[in-house]
Amino acid sequence: MSWNQCARTFRTTPHGDGAARLLEYPASHCPAASPPGFPGGCACLLSKETPAMRTSRPLFARRAALCHAIALALAVPAFSTHARVLNPGEQYTVRAGDPVQNWVVTGNGMLTLNPGASTLGIALTTSTLDATDASIRTTGGTRFDLALSVANGSVATIQGGEIRSEMGIGLAVTGQGGSEGDDRPSSASVTGAAISGGNRGASVGNGGTLTTSNAQITGTGSAGVGIEVDSGTATLQNGTLVSGGTNGAMLFGDSHGGSVPDPGRFLIVDGSTVQGLTGAAVAVRYGIPTDTNASISVVNGGALIGGNGVAIDVGPRMHADVGVANSSVVGNITAANLASASVNLGSKGVLVGQVSGQGSVTMGIDATGGWQLTGDSTVAALRLDGEASFAKAGDYKALNVSGDFTGTGGRMTFNTLLNAGGTEGQFTDRLLVHGNVDAGSKTIISVVPTGEGALTDTNRDGRVDNNEGISLIQVAGSSHENAFVLAGGYVAAGPWQYTLHGFGPGQVDPSQSELGGGDFQWDYRLGNRYVSDCGDDCHPVDPVDPVDPVNPVDPVTPVDPADPVLPGEPGPVDRVAVVPQLPSYMLAPMALQNYGNTLSDGLHQRLGEIRDSAYGVDVGGEVFARAIGSQLNYSRNLSFQRYGYDFDQQINALQVGGGIVAVDDDQGSIRAGWALDHGTTRVTPSAADGNSHAKYYANGGSIWVTYQHGSGLWVDGVLGVRRFQGDVSTDLRGGDVGRLRAQGWTMSVEVGKPLPLGGDWTVEPQFQFRAQQLNFRDFRDKDGLDIRLGNSVQTTSRLGIQVGRTANPVLAPYGRLDLIHTSNGNPTLSASSEAWNTGDTFQTGNTGNAYRVAAGATSQLTDHVQLYGEGTWQHYVGNYGLKGWSANVGVRVTF
Repeated sequence: MSWNQCARTFRTTPHGDGAARLLEYPASHCPAASPPGFPGGCACLLSKETPAMRTSRPLFARRAALCHAIALALAVPAFSTHARVLNPGEQYTVRAGDPVQNWVVTGNGMLTLNPGASTLGIALTTSTLDATDASIRTTGGTRFDLALSVANGSVATIQGGEIRSEMGIGLAVTGQGGSEGDDRPSSASVTGAAISGGNRGASVGNGGTLTTSNAQITGTGSAGVGIEVDSGTATLQNGTLVSGGTNGAMLFGDSHGGSVPDPGRFLIVDGSTVQGLTGAAVAVRYGIPTDTNASISVVNGGALIGGNGVAIDVGPRMHADVGVANSSVVGNITAANLASASVNLGSKGVLVGQVSGQGSVTMGIDATGGWQLTGDSTVAALRLDGEASFAKAGDYKALNVSGDFTGTGGRMTFNTLLNAGGTEGQFTDRLLVHGNVDAGSKTIISVVPTGEGALTDTNRDGRVDNNEGISLIQVAGSSHENAFVLAGGYVAAGPWQYTLHGFGPGQVDPSQSELGGGDFQWDYRLGNRYVSDCGDDCHPVDPVDPVDPVNPVDPVTPVDPADPVLPGEPGPVDRVAVVPQLPSYMLAPMALQNYGNTLSDGLHQRLGEIRDSAYGVDVGGEVFARAIGSQLNYSRNLSFQRYGYDFDQQINALQVGGGIVAVDDDQGSIRAGWALDHGTTRVTPSAADGNSHAKYYANGGSIWVTYQHGSGLWVDGVLGVRRFQGDVSTDLRGGDVGRLRAQGWTMSVEVGKPLPLGGDWTVEPQFQFRAQQLNFRDFRDKDGLDIRLGNSVQTTSRLGIQVGRTANPVLAPYGRLDLIHTSNGNPTLSASSEAWNTGDTFQTGNTGNAYRVAAGATSQLTDHVQLYGEGTWQHYVGNYGLKGWSANVGVRVTF
């Protein structure tokens, strides 16, 4: 039986409800597979294609469509026997309570259904239907029953109500088909209505258009499809819900067989949902053996839900263009053999699923688009301007790019087990590019790590080799070193840094290839970062020219080429890098205690010269204010291998206070007072691990008591409390990486006695003892690092000698030499990670000893106003400690 015969041998049988039925021929009578649910469809159930039939495919295309069209046309005469017919140009209104019957409307006729009206099947040909809150139903019959047929240029407007075919198709929007020149697209607009059919909820063919708003379309049968688009456009808007027993929607490739060129198949899911209960949300299929295109757009909160986990299933010989914008598609995309798809995740378009199958899928991800891979995926090409990430759940996954990888500013997230890696076993998500990486691309890599944070330098040679670490990205073709860079520059596993190491052509280890054979040019591997104590000043000896070529070495005693470094001259020492912020944390106790020492410096720095003050009464008072500035540099006492760090520190503070003075009969005095201070200190470590910066704010208060004997002997005691709060930033992570809080107390006892030298000069021996304790609050930083500094105690002893001239109180200069000894025990920092179940303890260093020279002056401007100031320079004694300058300027008023 030929296609021509198939198209001409339909028979219809009348039924009591007036509906037409198409007899289904057995498979032995039909030449090739006819798609189920063909709108108006070919009644043949076709068997496997024979070689003879394959040679007649062009004829099949016309005859299959003709079969489709004739089947739909045959429904009209069947209605004429048991239906109300509107002749060309006639109009009629069906009201609630009118007889329930079939309707055939032709030749620009118009049928109106008022609210509450009910009908059986309606067939429109070049006519108009306007239905509001009405019911159109057919019951019984076969899967080819049509409740509402909108054909050959007809227009239907449906608002509310119900359209239902118990066994067949609820709504069919199509051209009439048939002879040349007789095919015109039709359209239907559906708002707030429920459409259902046992076979298809709705179908669109022959260039028709269906537009819905807040509607519900259902293929109720177990093999039903919500909506089928053979040729035309279905636009689902404003919360429309489409569902089917198998697929929610099917885009069906077919030539329409009329005079209008094939407009393609378009499904637009605009703020609506398409759901397949047991199959894919959207299936793309062909009805005749020919390549056919389909277009699927999911926009403005649209959703595709596949009961089998597949959002879009593209069948053989079909091509689908898929666009997603402002929507999330949750489900896989599959492409069968000889199928292809082009997927674009546009503005805020997200795909959560995998791409698989034997077909070819190209993927483009715009700047605000994203793809979360839930399983191994393969794409023909990938343009990544947005984000691609591997889902956390389940096994580690691989993204294979058969062709080229392009994009600008894209981002990828990998899940990785940070074990030793190398040849012992690697467990990570991977990107495998079998083509080239665009020369202008730069993709930011984020790693979500798990594991114990093991050392990846398995041979302990202080570097990451090409078979060490964990391979995240491999490229068969061309690429470049900075094509992939870590977000923030590193991955933190507890206190340790892991960085991405790129191995290029001639550097890769072929045994590490995951590309399945063939070329292997680039390998980007995650491993521990190593740093050297010479930092950027490391200059290895040139291995090409170790010996002066003008005066070659005697060949009898050649220079050993394996050891170009001179004997006794050690090379750079390497160690594993810590996260960049850790040096700032480690130096916090010492830096904040430096601040405390600066604010409790001494009597002369706080009040100036107190021997020349005039009160005029036995009891007086005084107020003072002073500004303090300091710039210090610290040289470490711990080695580079023990994570010792130099640092720079700047201190700026303002202190104000006052007191009460009582004068005794011996012209001695006792004074008691208070002081408040506010200041900042900035600390910048010098660390090969990376740049970090800390800024602290300090607020303190103190009380003091000073006794001065008439002989000049004086004793000064100070007790204070202070709070610190500060933030640590790094170049790689930005601001607020860690926030430190500390509080503590300080105390100082100082004694001195001026002795005359003659000629208005005096010498004053001084001794001062200071102690302070800081209690740091535990905290967790941006890298998930738990920091515990605990309590830090420091004691300082100062022995000084001051020489001054006091004959002229208007300007009394002095100079001083101090020897300072500081002890702060063996302070430590604990850095750990709950997520990693790992951590370590680090020493924080000692301040050491120093000498200091000072020069200053006081000026008694009036009997009650005194200006005073001092500048100092100190330098450590030995190999470590503090050096730098400080200055103090103040004014005191007595009354």
